[in-house]
Amino acid sequence: MKRIIFITLLMTGFLSCMMAQSDANVLLCIYMPKNSEIPEAALQFLENQLENIATENGTADLVVCDRFILTAKVDVLQKDIVAGSPQRISQTLNITLQVGDAIDNKLFASTSLTMVGIGTNLTKAYMEAFKQIRKNDKQIAVFLKQAKGKIVQYYQQHCESIYAEAQGLAKRQQYDEAIYTLACIPNIGTDCYAHCQNAMVQIWQAKINAEGQQLLKLARTAWAQSQDEAGAEEAVNYLRQINPAADCQEEVSKLISDITAKIKQDEERTWQFQLRQYNDCVRQERDAARNEQELRRMGIQAAKEVAIAFAQNQPKREYIIW
Repeated sequence: MKRIIFITLLMTGFLSCMMAQSDANVLLCIYMPKNSEIPEAALQFLENQLENIATENGTADLVVCDRFILTAKVDVLQKDIVAGSPQRISQTLNITLQVGDAIDNKLFASTSLTMVGIGTNLTKAYMEAFKQIRKNDKQIAVFLKQAKGKIVQYYQQHCESIYAEAQGLAKRQQYDEAIYTLACIPNIGTDCYAHCQNAMVQIWQAKINAEGQQLLKLARTAWAQSQDEAGAEEAVNYLRQINPAADCQEEVSKLISDITAKIKQDEERTWQFQLRQYNDCVRQERDAARNEQELRRMGIQAAKEVAIAFAQNQPKREYIIW
């Protein structure tokens, strides 16, 4: 148990930020297809409106899970030129909000809104109409609630297969993708969800163990090639990149001891400074511990950071939607 606690508490030093959403939230990716009829500035404004709606209703996707999307279709019902100075454009729009599975191309829920926008040009006319989409609109809240239910149902039906897929990715050492796959599962209140959360931390552990061994190998090579101040500095630079929760810490300590014993007296001051920096980093992470429950939460968050980084490095998908 102490080993588990020690491993998890060290994860805190590698978090740059925390997820703003709770585990219970179903997350939606905002997606706007390219539309040649709507000016780009107005289309971006509509996308921002959808992001506000998702945030208000607890569905904004910070993990960048792009299977389930919130999108909008815009149809012009009527367009008029309003006389005057300046001349203005009036448009009546039918805006259909949709949520669905973009991978399997299944629509889960939709709702339609009719808005009128008037502006001195086409962009402003669109934007005035889009401004009327309110993030606290009851009709939109009901629509999103219905969609959330369908998404939860999807994960209840597919949780076991997602778990198996992630385990397969981990066995092939595709750790980031495996963590990403598990991180997208919302809290569906099942044993499978709990298994997936535990697996996510275990895969994260396997990831940092593998990375630690590789960095340790590089550090040993650097020291073997140049057993002097330059070699010591290069070696410790690799060692600093090893997550203190990795299981190679005993080997790291052994290498540090070997370098310390070998380093020349006139070089020892620089080496001792580097060594203090390394030890201070580990000590600060240990001091961050609160309790076991908090440590587990931070472990899950650390894994989610891996999922975010993985997703952000993937090419943006283009969907053919409903």
